[in-house]
Amino acid sequence: MARLLTVRCRDIFLKGGDPTFRPARLSDFVPVQLAPTLPKSSSVFQTDVGESVPDPVKFLQQHGGKFIVYSVDVDQRVLGLVKVKEGIDIKTAPFLYQTQRANAEELLLLPFDVLPAVADTLTETLSSLKNIFLYNTGRCGSTLMCKAMDVINDVQAVSEPNVFQVIIERVCTEVPVTFDEKEEIIMLLRCSVILLNFYFLQKDPSKKVVCYKFRSEAIFIADLIQNAAPEAKTIFMYRDLAGFYDSNINLHFNGSYWRYLFETTLRLDVFFRVPARKTNLPIFKFFDEHPRMITCPVTHGMHFLQVSSWTLQMQKAFDLIQEDLANFFHACLTFKYLLEHKERIILKVLEKLDVDVPSDLDSSKIREVFGVDSQKGSVMQSERRKGDKVRSSWVGTWEKNLFSTVLEHFNGDVDEPDFVMPNTMMLN
Repeated sequence: MARLLTVRCRDIFLKGGDPTFRPARLSDFVPVQLAPTLPKSSSVFQTDVGESVPDPVKFLQQHGGKFIVYSVDVDQRVLGLVKVKEGIDIKTAPFLYQTQRANAEELLLLPFDVLPAVADTLTETLSSLKNIFLYNTGRCGSTLMCKAMDVINDVQAVSEPNVFQVIIERVCTEVPVTFDEKEEIIMLLRCSVILLNFYFLQKDPSKKVVCYKFRSEAIFIADLIQNAAPEAKTIFMYRDLAGFYDSNINLHFNGSYWRYLFETTLRLDVFFRVPARKTNLPIFKFFDEHPRMITCPVTHGMHFLQVSSWTLQMQKAFDLIQEDLANFFHACLTFKYLLEHKERIILKVLEKLDVDVPSDLDSSKIREVFGVDSQKGSVMQSERRKGDKVRSSWVGTWEKNLFSTVLEHFNGDVDEPDFVMPNTMMLN
């Protein structure tokens, strides 16, 4: 039975810092107690918490414009949608899921067995809607790209719906999924996309294109997502390994080169920082213990995790292109070209994706987006830039040797730090 609960975010996520970057979980919320006998540690999965929703299809038809998909719990076999507090614009924040989590006031739990009926009913209202899926390596301007696309009259661009993360972790970090599990995952992905589309269409019926920019790890289930939404157009964004590494390491060490040098030289990151990352962000376990990486003859600290994550994500993108060129990717571009060409590259991408752009569009509105830090106010805001100053790169001879060692050990198609993906866009 579907249930509706009054909830609040757990305190740990309201204090800022690293916890805000943790993937979305339905356990991020606790029920607002209506009965004094319930313990403070009550779970949203307790059957005696909340009210039953006997007809979830009808409920969503009437209230779907208020509830947006948040996360899934495969063990409890429920999909969760949240309603945020009145007056909160979830699209203005750099990352959708963080705003959902911090401002949630109601949680709708839908059992897996009702999802196909919900999806089939809502699909009838979405025939005119077009999807774009923006895949990326991370730290490559994808949030900026998302905000720039949102300027276009017919486009809603949404940064990081996180319902996919639990599925990514299940596919990447557990035993290979069976055929039945794969079919269930595709069903969950299909229903999630439909529910997201229904929400955003209710929010602005005039915008017929919705672009979802995913967290970088989504590349590992891109084929499953495409199976769930075969009509969607796809983009892949990336940058060279040195730039990716430098941006990430600056972020993880809060812009302090001496902290980076101290921790990695004494291997403190191996004993403290890496285990914490692997616990809070299980995808890091995949990067560290991947069969082609686990025996790599380097210290498996934060520096190794960054190189491994870039290599595995780039290789997966390359494999997708080789296996299914029709769907991967309709546009492929680099961070360098985005910054160099700004509105020109944005308009070129939209053209390749068959998105109609008004002939009288004021392209200066797109250019304005490039003057603002797209992740400002979040824990992911770049540590390389302070005001008008950009810190010098931390990538030196040692780091370059590390890149070469890892890539040589990996022995894949992605074999250079400045690897160029096939079909990468160029402008004359």
